[in-house]
Amino acid sequence: MSSQADKALRPTAVPAGRWTVGGPASTARFAIRDKLIHTVRGSLPVTGGDAVTDAAGQVVSARVELDAAGIMTGNARRDRDVQGRRFLDAESHPRIVVEAETTTTSGGGWAVRARLSARGATCPVDLEVTPMTIEGERVRMHVTGHLDRTGLGMRVPTFVIGRDVELDVDLDFTRL
Repeated sequence: MSSQADKALRPTAVPAGRWTVGGPASTARFAIRDKLIHTVRGSLPVTGGDAVTDAAGQVVSARVELDAAGIMTGNARRDRDVQGRRFLDAESHPRIVVEAETTTTSGGGWAVRARLSARGATCPVDLEVTPMTIEGERVRMHVTGHLDRTGLGMRVPTFVIGRDVELDVDLDFTRL
């Protein structure tokens, strides 16, 4: 017998299959403290990705790619700096890749332990994924998390740029 509380802890059922990320509805946003004074917010284009779900609606695998050269913070000079060698090194490493390692049911979605690869380095990132809408062959997911940027080898002092990057991503999946 299942209680109302048990139902609330299960994620919304995502149909089994292979899903691809795409379209302008997929957006990746971030926020990071800048010079101890304020928070800088920005976005990166989502260029692709895919996920596989099993018959129980559990995520079996997932991968998302972002365009490091497409970063936008509203300040062209800052964008060039973040794309440069001190930060993302977008010229040498144009893609940021996030790959799920383990996925467990958490609340109305999943807790995902993932690897983020950027600028030739890889570091762990913990994500929370919540289904927003499921309509036939289309699923929208909301992803949040925190990333310690020092794991990517960025040597910029933390009094200039904070360590913790807040992640906020909407992904639009279509079943293949």
